[in-house]
Amino acid sequence: MRKRLGLWIALAAAAVLAAGASALYALPELRAELLLKVSPKAFRDAEFRRFTDAAGDEVYLLGTIHGDHLTTPGYSLWNLGAVVRRLHPDLLLVEERPSAVASGQLGDGPIEMPFAALTAKADAITVEGMDWWTMDASHQVDPPEREEHMFANIGAALPGNRKVLILTGFSHLEAFAPKLEALGWRAVPFATADKERLFDAAGEPATFPPGMTHAIEQRISDDRAVMAGAADGFWKARLADVIASRRALLATIAKVGERRR
Repeated sequence: MRKRLGLWIALAAAAVLAAGASALYALPELRAELLLKVSPKAFRDAEFRRFTDAAGDEVYLLGTIHGDHLTTPGYSLWNLGAVVRRLHPDLLLVEERPSAVASGQLGDGPIEMPFAALTAKADAITVEGMDWWTMDASHQVDPPEREEHMFANIGAALPGNRKVLILTGFSHLEAFAPKLEALGWRAVPFATADKERLFDAAGEPATFPPGMTHAIEQRISDDRAVMAGAADGFWKARLADVIASRRALLATIAKVGERRR
């Protein structure tokens, strides 16, 4: 383990030296990626944060790893499902666009988002989207202002809820945590034992939540419709890749199985 850790540290250091100032800015994300490689359980604990306000309301912020949840022992989709069910928040915010979630289209985001959303809905937990993105002329779908829009959606959703769980790609945590504090939320101690209890997938059915197949099929249909009307060759190629990955996910769902309603 020490040899592996030393190798990863050396590689990370080399990347920082090669990239210069931009890498220094990205150090928190580099550290997180290194920890994910070395110890997924330690990574997931580090990316799980708890906040409270003067009224005693709670916000839980959990960084996710998108498609890597399918191949990362210790931080699988079923660990996420366990958090949703055991924490049982009043509101689950997922990295999907609010309009898509409001219309019942839960396949809008990366794999863990429909998984968590459908798990929540099966337990009568309210689900809302908080993502925002667009593609600009330079083909960027993650522009600098994205996090501002995302957090604006988060801030608008928090009032009136005693306990909120926010799921987002882990790279957004370093931006969202101080923004929560600026709204009056205070980071509070969150014991590792409590995190481990929430992440414990023992007894959780190792299948997909009801409606997962439909959500992904619906998203593929929507993407195909957009691709058919797209004039931009880059965007058409990107959509084709996304559709292919979602078809692969459908095969995985069929193999693993889906829980009955």
